[in-house]
Amino acid sequence: MKSILKIFICIALCWLTTTSSAFTNDEVINRVKELDTNKDGGVSKAEAEAGNALRIINNFDKLDANKDNKVTAEEIEVANK
Repeated sequence: MKSILKIFICIALCWLTTTSSAFTNDEVINRVKELDTNKDGGVSKAEAEAGNALRIINNFDKLDANKDNKVTAEEIEVANK
C-alpha cells in the first residue's frame, strides 16, 4: 500500500511541475487568429465574448495597451511578461 502511495505522490509531483497556466507565443497567436473573426489583426470585446475568451474579457482594458478597442497577440505577450 505504501508503494502505491509513493507512486501516486511521484505522479502528482510530476504533473504539478509540468503543467503551467502560461501560454506560448504560438498558442497566443493561434488563439487571437481564431477569435479574430473579422480578420483585422486583433480581438474586439465582442469577438472575445463570442469566443468565450474569459481571460481577454476580464482583462480587456489592461490588455488593450494602445486603446484601439482590440487586443492583439503582441499586447497579450507584453502583458504576460
